Amino acid sequence: FVLKKLKKISQKKNIVTFQGSGTLAIELMVLNFLKGKIAVISTGYYSDRVMDIIKRFQKHFKLYSSIKVIPWKEIYSNKNKNKFDWVIACPTETSKALLVPIKDLYNFSKKCGAKLMLDATGSIGVEKNHKLASVISFSSCKGVFGLTGAAFIGYDIKPIEKRNLSFYQDI
Repeated sequence: FVLKKLKKISQKKNIVTFQGSGTLAIELMVLNFLKGKIAVISTGYYSDRVMDIIKRFQKHFKLYSSIKVIPWKEIYSNKNKNKFDWVIACPTETSKALLVPIKDLYNFSKKCGAKLMLDATGSIGVEKNHKLASVISFSSCKGVFGLTGAAFIGYDIKPIEKRNLSFYQDI
């Protein structure tokens, strides 16, 4: 029942469920899907957390060919001429009471030739258009689903194979 409800809310074909925080969900999402040229949309504290996770993995595993931080306001300009494999963002930045519509993030990712990845912890069950992202992570730590201590990754694409992850890290 819970998985059925999560699939409907997240609009994703595949859902991975596990015990843990939203941060753990981000780490597992990044390890299992992210590769190549990465753009991180900077919105505040939570996007900084995503960037920190990516940098730490890069330091130890050398998974990405490049990582670029893009201020969120630049997704509305024509400044960016770069191509990326992935755009990763936190559409709802609760540290600043900022909402960047998922549709706008999706349009920016398409301009960059990239797939969209979202930390959806602050937006799942509240905002629309999660289906536009290829991969999302979220948790129920804020009590949105009433099941505290659970984390989730929803995806419509295949995870990266042969990344040599531990049993716990490999979804």
